[in-house]
Amino acid sequence: MTRPRRLLPASLLLVAAVAALAAGPAAKPAEKRSRPGIDLAGMDRSVAPGDDFFAFANGAWMKTAKIPADRSSWGVWGVTQELTARRVAELIRAAAASKAPAGSEARKIGDTFSTFMDEAAIERKGLAPVRPELERIAAIADARSLAAALGESLRADVDAFNATNFHTPNVLGLWVAQDLDAPARYAPYLLQGGLGMPDAEYYTDPSPRMEETRRLYEAHVAKVLSLAGESDAAAKAARIVALEKRIAATHASREDSSDVAKGNNRWPRSEFPSRAPGLDWDAFFAAARLDGAESFVVWHPGAVAGLAALVRDVPLPEWKEYLAFHALEEASPFLPKAFAAESFAFHGKVLSGTPQQRERWKRAVDVTEAALGEAVGKLYVAKWFPPSEKARAEAMVRNELAAFGRRIDALDWMSPETKEKAKAKLAALKVGVGYPDRWR
Repeated sequence: MTRPRRLLPASLLLVAAVAALAAGPAAKPAEKRSRPGIDLAGMDRSVAPGDDFFAFANGAWMKTAKIPADRSSWGVWGVTQELTARRVAELIRAAAASKAPAGSEARKIGDTFSTFMDEAAIERKGLAPVRPELERIAAIADARSLAAALGESLRADVDAFNATNFHTPNVLGLWVAQDLDAPARYAPYLLQGGLGMPDAEYYTDPSPRMEETRRLYEAHVAKVLSLAGESDAAAKAARIVALEKRIAATHASREDSSDVAKGNNRWPRSEFPSRAPGLDWDAFFAAARLDGAESFVVWHPGAVAGLAALVRDVPLPEWKEYLAFHALEEASPFLPKAFAAESFAFHGKVLSGTPQQRERWKRAVDVTEAALGEAVGKLYVAKWFPPSEKARAEAMVRNELAAFGRRIDALDWMSPETKEKAKAKLAALKVGVGYPDRWR
């Protein structure tokens, strides 16, 4: 289970929504339409553009715009996301009401949405959905089974280049991409993880604001454990946060994480026991189904070595407390209302500054998109993104590529040979607009 507190990936729907805003089919009469182009009413012409161009372009809008209570920021993307969410919810509800055959995409979409919306059933089930995971954690008996449990948690959930996403709640993050030293092959990358808060500064920054955030985080951990019926919740929370602080102390800074030269560290599989002693790497990689990899790019070598040392040095019961809390934390949005409310109270209010939790139907749309994004995308495209708009956008991209090629030709600092290579790269670009050529 994953906690949808970050913006869930819905780029397919977002692109389609933008196109629909510009020139898509007519919406319902009650749906407010946005005119394409620049909003001249949002400008503040009393400000000289040379003095403050942002205020000149947006000042009037800034004076009247209000951030909705269920958001921490607001702008054109927020408007687009709200419109998209309402359209998607309408499509999903129609799928749920269609009584589609079992196993069909429409049935899966409808069932996912309806299940999340059925709060009475969720309350009746209590902790049942997460109980098997808690029992697996309770059964961890030694260092080898702990290593296997940590390996099983590994997911391809980080991205050091494209999205610069370095956060994973799991102890390590996996990224699979082209090998920096041999681009003809792919390599598994290992990145630091294991923190319940966004990054190491939340644990190490001595400022009063961060001290208060840490205090509230420990209270949050205790509340989640208490809701789950754990005894001595406060003491366990203190140990869990203390372990996360030790994990944070091994982490590289965000600046170092963005430095490719510091991240491109190749470790042969056979050298992990000597470079990062303390963790049973055979058990870890076997559980992660990566035991066939001959080498890894260890993006954060200090964190990998530090994790292994902590597995060796921290008592096994404390690791089990840590894992049990994180299992509950990840499941919270899908558990009874008290868990979901506590998750929002910390991750929404404290960390993001959002005053009010989003309506449940909006969260249900997020969950359904996260689970069945392309299936939902098919429904969206069929209603809101006609082929004519895709063709229009593709024509615009072709014109941009042609202009780029002419700019290369006009460069006086490139040799003819270099220009040919540059244009070969340009010709190799794969441009996707709106939705994939082949649906998965």
